[in-house]
Amino acid sequence: MSTAADGVGGGPPGASHRVAPRGSSPALDRGLPLVTSRNNSHPSAFRVAKAYVHACGKGTLGLYYGDHVAFGSLACGSWSCASCRKRLAARLLDRIRRGMESRPSMTRTFVTLTVDPSKFGAVPIGSAFWNSDDTPCFDPDRVARSSILWSEPSAAQFAQASAAMSAEWDLLNKRLRSKCRRAGVDRVGYFRVIELHRNGWPHYHAVLEHPTFGLDDLAQQLSGWSPGRIDVRSISLDDAVGELAPYLVCSEKKSNGHKAYQFAAHALPAGFRLHSSSRGFLADANEPDGPTPTHGIALRGHFTGYHEAVREMGADARLVLYAPTDGDHVPPSRTLATGDAAVVYYAELVHQSAMHADPRWLRPLLDLLDRKDEP
Repeated sequence: MSTAADGVGGGPPGASHRVAPRGSSPALDRGLPLVTSRNNSHPSAFRVAKAYVHACGKGTLGLYYGDHVAFGSLACGSWSCASCRKRLAARLLDRIRRGMESRPSMTRTFVTLTVDPSKFGAVPIGSAFWNSDDTPCFDPDRVARSSILWSEPSAAQFAQASAAMSAEWDLLNKRLRSKCRRAGVDRVGYFRVIELHRNGWPHYHAVLEHPTFGLDDLAQQLSGWSPGRIDVRSISLDDAVGELAPYLVCSEKKSNGHKAYQFAAHALPAGFRLHSSSRGFLADANEPDGPTPTHGIALRGHFTGYHEAVREMGADARLVLYAPTDGDHVPPSRTLATGDAAVVYYAELVHQSAMHADPRWLRPLLDLLDRKDEP
């Protein structure tokens, strides 16, 4: 969606910002190495963020409502964007929770599906030692277990592991569907998200739900997972949402503080999704509040430039301010302009070389307008 502002004219003087086409990858173009994090306290990007992410909020969305005009920050809507990710995760988690709450009688199972790095060319580079509560152990006399530290994946190794996981997930779903078909019951529903280990190797976390099948009933089908190890446990609705949240937001830690989360969106090869779900698992998305605009326009430049320009035209333009909170200061992200001057100014922008929005695209464009109390 960020390309909506690419090469579009009609902005105020000095308001221009060229957005790189979505899908361009500076890291691959320049042959930069993959970067992973073995530091638990500071998960880093797996690959340099794409250029369009850096342009988030630097485009403007103009909306015409008949009696007033709104100009707002045009978000890129990418999971790779630290700002948009919070909003996307909040909306997705809301749909996950509302969807599961509509099915209170379901039995839910939380599954972790990993890959064995040695199957994809990784080599051991050391060992890690753990206490009985799975915290790092630095006392040789109190080691409860040890694990192998594997080398980080190359881009080719990561793509190979991702493809193997995707193919094996399809086979797992076939086994689950076959079990349900033989029993004459509904299919197993799921929500699945991909995360990275600290060394950069991917793994899945999934919530499975079914009216009757629980952990023991699905054990045989899950045990067929061939790329690596599995971990399975029963889980409640609230705990399921709590487990999924850090993998989508990548800004939290476990309560005991030793586990950090490494976000996967930067690392995934083209064609691979951060998350997926079965049909009907998610609740319907909430419709935007307020009136529906009759016309939309995407513009280059920050929305504050349009705020000043429409005021100079004589319109009554006011920035939308958020109520004070205990958190960081949240700057305004929209301006509302009323009066004939605002309509004339908007019409002039449309007359120029701005991008016209067909009515069927108004809802997606509205979704890009940041309505949340977030930076």
